[in-house]
Amino acid sequence: NDPESEKRRSRRVQRGSINKLVNNLGSTNKGDKKVKKSKESDEGKNPWGVVSNIVQGVFQSDTTDSTNRDNPNNKLRKSIEVVYTSEVKDGSFRWITSEEMAQSTPLADEDFVAAAAFWRMASDIIISQQQRQNEKKWYLALPETTVAVASNLCDILNWYGDLDKEDDASMHIVAQLDSRSDDVPVIQFTLSENNDQVYQQPSKLLPSAADTERQTKAWVTRLLVELGVCPFTKSSQKSGQGLGDMGVPVANIMYRHSDALSRSDGGIYLIMADAWEAISDMVAAGPSGKRGVSSILLSAPGFDDDFTLWAGPVFAMLEAGVSAIQAEEMIGVVCFHPQYVVPDGKSWPGFGHMHSLPRLKNWYNQYSSGSAESTIPLEDDEIAAGGAFQRRTPHAVINVLRAEQLEAAEGRRSTGELYERNIRVLMGKEGGIGLEKLTKDLRLEQQL
Repeated sequence: NDPESEKRRSRRVQRGSINKLVNNLGSTNKGDKKVKKSKESDEGKNPWGVVSNIVQGVFQSDTTDSTNRDNPNNKLRKSIEVVYTSEVKDGSFRWITSEEMAQSTPLADEDFVAAAAFWRMASDIIISQQQRQNEKKWYLALPETTVAVASNLCDILNWYGDLDKEDDASMHIVAQLDSRSDDVPVIQFTLSENNDQVYQQPSKLLPSAADTERQTKAWVTRLLVELGVCPFTKSSQKSGQGLGDMGVPVANIMYRHSDALSRSDGGIYLIMADAWEAISDMVAAGPSGKRGVSSILLSAPGFDDDFTLWAGPVFAMLEAGVSAIQAEEMIGVVCFHPQYVVPDGKSWPGFGHMHSLPRLKNWYNQYSSGSAESTIPLEDDEIAAGGAFQRRTPHAVINVLRAEQLEAAEGRRSTGELYERNIRVLMGKEGGIGLEKLTKDLRLEQQL
């Protein structure tokens, strides 16, 4: 492996951020690249273009990168700011380190902080332009990360920018490394405007953070706890129960909220910023103790009516971001949405999605045949509904889990048997809840 990747991983292991190897759960090594085997490898390829390559780990590592952690930070900062004197003066230059985090702890990870700062910068640029400020270029210095990570983040943003141009957005951003800085990765953000499109302030009134937390907790209690859909979540406050003997502590569920709006200028940038700040805070909090965090449930009600964008580009970019900072051994992201649809098996939607209908059908038929509680077979649409309602939340939700929790859960349970059991509980013709009540219960939670 390249030296910077080894240094990054060694640092995380020493801090306890990586507790177990997860690449034995379906990963192979090709040279110095880690390539995940898709859980849906028999179902085609990810349709999201270049981001597919990012998710699959095709980033090129730059062995000449330097994290600059051995440099005196103040002296280094001053030397860089001399190069960007005019930008510092007019407020278009930022310098971000982990020490400047609101929740800085010994577990704060420099590359997670860099990802959060990167997306917050992009979001703030759109907001500033909506307020008709005049700047067209902005600069972000990330002295604690590497050139390779900074370049990877730019690739993700630019991939989305190409999509945004196709949708005739009024504004989009291009990001690239700035050649004036040799010692620290400095990213130049350039805003482009489509003069044929006029920005309109979104008028949709969103639920508040208090609303979405209350609604999501009600869903956790009903579906995950009372119905037992997740056997390792026993309350709406904490998760990880039943995995202690495998080294996974019980810890808090972090509830977060985003005001990002689907299809609005800056909506994608804002949800990415909110998500990565939450993820960075989760890592900094650690997996145990009074403030330890086991998982995140981040609600984004502005995406409730746009499952296609949420399940496609948004989650492709999140998964790409995990690979961009080489964090597959630390976290995984999982997709939930009020309109969630089980993949049809014709293409692979990504790691964070429900198993496909063909796979769920195979499991259901395999395990229900030996169950005394299931004698009447289900149709394909009923199996699909049983899978979908395991992922239908009151609002669009990003669920972030620690990799060691995912690994332990997979080792403890029989995946096929669990999904057969859940489908039977939700949609079984003998004692199952049924589509009508599942739909009604979800609507009631949305109105709390």
